[in-house]
Amino acid sequence: MGPLIAIIGRPNVGKSTLFNSLVGQNLSLVADFPGLTRDRKYGSAYINNFSYIFIDTAGITDSDDEFEKQVLNETQKALKEADGFIFLVDATTPLNSLDLEINDMLRKSGKDYLLCVNKSDQKSSEKNLQDFFELGVKITLKISAKNKNGLMDLRNKISEQFISNVSDNKDFKEENLKKIGILGKPNAGKSTFFNKILKDNRSIVSKVPGTTVDSITEEIKFKNQLISITDTAGLRKKGKIKKENEIFSSQKSINIIRNSEGIIYLIDGKETVTDQDLHLLSLIISSGKSLIIGINKSESLSAYEKTLLKKSISKKLSFVSHIEVSYISALKGIGTSILLNKLLKLVDRSKVEFKSQDLNKFIKEAQDINPPAMQGRFRPKIKFVNIGSTSPPTFIFHGNQLEKLNKSYKKYMENFLRKKFKLQGIPIQLIFKANENPFKDKKNKLTKRQYAKRKRVRSH
Repeated sequence: MGPLIAIIGRPNVGKSTLFNSLVGQNLSLVADFPGLTRDRKYGSAYINNFSYIFIDTAGITDSDDEFEKQVLNETQKALKEADGFIFLVDATTPLNSLDLEINDMLRKSGKDYLLCVNKSDQKSSEKNLQDFFELGVKITLKISAKNKNGLMDLRNKISEQFISNVSDNKDFKEENLKKIGILGKPNAGKSTFFNKILKDNRSIVSKVPGTTVDSITEEIKFKNQLISITDTAGLRKKGKIKKENEIFSSQKSINIIRNSEGIIYLIDGKETVTDQDLHLLSLIISSGKSLIIGINKSESLSAYEKTLLKKSISKKLSFVSHIEVSYISALKGIGTSILLNKLLKLVDRSKVEFKSQDLNKFIKEAQDINPPAMQGRFRPKIKFVNIGSTSPPTFIFHGNQLEKLNKSYKKYMENFLRKKFKLQGIPIQLIFKANENPFKDKKNKLTKRQYAKRKRVRSH
């Protein structure tokens, strides 16, 4: 997982809209009234083959209200943990003292930041634009988060300004040491699983949610492999995080995702899959980490209950159909070692090298079996593919008219790729790049003879 980039600004300047546009999901609620975002939200995205984590923050105000102070405290935590910032302002309202204070605060942080002037496509913005450009920020961009104007320039500037070195960062990966994290909601059985793997009561186990308030890491030898395994605090819904230690625990768990190579995500088999589970799984998948899902406490379920649970899980987790789901009992030790061993194999397989000739054979075979649909007079054509980042494996497809490929065909290519190279359960990223058309926007000039011929033809 790459650098953390926090989106900072006054309330209602469009931070959540920009956040949703960057991560490609509606993770943040958006409305035309201030104060809707009251806590931090995290989402990941790939920009120019590198992974980034974006943080949507509450709007910074100068209110003395006690609740607003708590909200501001959450935003200040994002300021401390972030590696850089996007400072978002509203072009339809004049530059004010709060904008100046935020700019001064970001400057004093010593971290890189970009100034984005949002809603700059509206007529009312024209008289205010110059004031924002005079804030003295090195990189200033005009955008419209709602209409997605200028977002391509923003992504390129993010890539230039906040270079992601996490994919190849050796600080996180000592030689021959695999880092594994155990995640899930409170009381899903994480500590029980952790203790069973360690064969020791290292973590306190209780039915009371929130017993584990900090992460616990141990290095062990498992099947002749040296691993670092971490038991995390249960991740609650943001609205239920009230105590300071719980806020701290939640952030620690997010960092575990960032620093691990593989994640075991546990779900309580006695409960249904919740929106919180789906959000966290989405974050893990988009982070590019190897993932395996364990349905815990399944030993107490009847055959009928297991059937219903499997149907429910299959439906709700359809977006992670390539991820293996296993039914285990951490308490009785059923399937725990098998689950961990499967994850370690996934981590190893995610590091496999791909030969160019094999990739190009795959491209030809996939298009011969199922060519892309015609788009007007032209048919998109994938010519070759190369590897970008290796963690996770990122496949960059090159060709003509690839911007016109629909989602179903991209999904077909992903499924064909997984089947061809045995990548089931492996996090991969597919990027489609259309070749630059040298004749784009250039008018075809006719010779005098060609023009005369065209005129004669049209007259008949």
